[in-house]
Amino acid sequence: MAAIDILWLILAFFGAYLIGAIPFSVWIGKLVKGQDVREHHTRNPGGMNAIRTFGLGIGLIILFLDIFKGALVIALMDHLFSLDHYIVIKGFNIFHTLACIIGPGFCVLGHTYSIFLKFKGGQGLAVFMGVLTYTQPLALMFYLFGFIFITVVFKLDVRTAGSIIVLLCVFVALLIPIGPPWNNLMNDLVVGPNGFLHLTQGLLTFSMLTALLTRLFENLIKKTSMGKKRGTEIG
Repeated sequence: MAAIDILWLILAFFGAYLIGAIPFSVWIGKLVKGQDVREHHTRNPGGMNAIRTFGLGIGLIILFLDIFKGALVIALMDHLFSLDHYIVIKGFNIFHTLACIIGPGFCVLGHTYSIFLKFKGGQGLAVFMGVLTYTQPLALMFYLFGFIFITVVFKLDVRTAGSIIVLLCVFVALLIPIGPPWNNLMNDLVVGPNGFLHLTQGLLTFSMLTALLTRLFENLIKKTSMGKKRGTEIG
């Protein structure tokens, strides 16, 4: 591996983070409505809270832009690192594999820990949807139907339900034998008889799950600490 190629990979991850960190809900809300979405309803700077705060028109535009962030990052990783320059070992492109697996995770981290919002942010689920739109639309359909089912039947909050269905999407992405014609991921890293396990798709989904869980665990710790503090005050 040439040092310059490793540098490009690191810069690509940093770029993925910066793209994910763009807080469309905050910037557009202030520009168009003169309001900060973080001061309303759930106080979450994400697409769903933007819809509740600003209405369907502006809210859906913000949600679309958040989804687009994820699709843009994985598309750039996929095509830029598919260049012949990066093929190093018997036709295997380790740079493409690493970029596609790790890049989406950094994009989710950018959304949940935005440098533009003092390292606070949204939930990252819209970014996840954007990545699946590009990589595996069938897994996206599974996510959407599964998310609705879990939230309606089990009455779980959005963040918990999203994390559960994202975990299931890891296995779905591993096993789906067909993919869209616009990406180069289906045959990137496969194992098993007839290549039935698509590791790149599964691992990139897992990297996003890991990024999503960091915010979930952080919130659980905060709630636990607040509960203990209240108990101490009452006692």
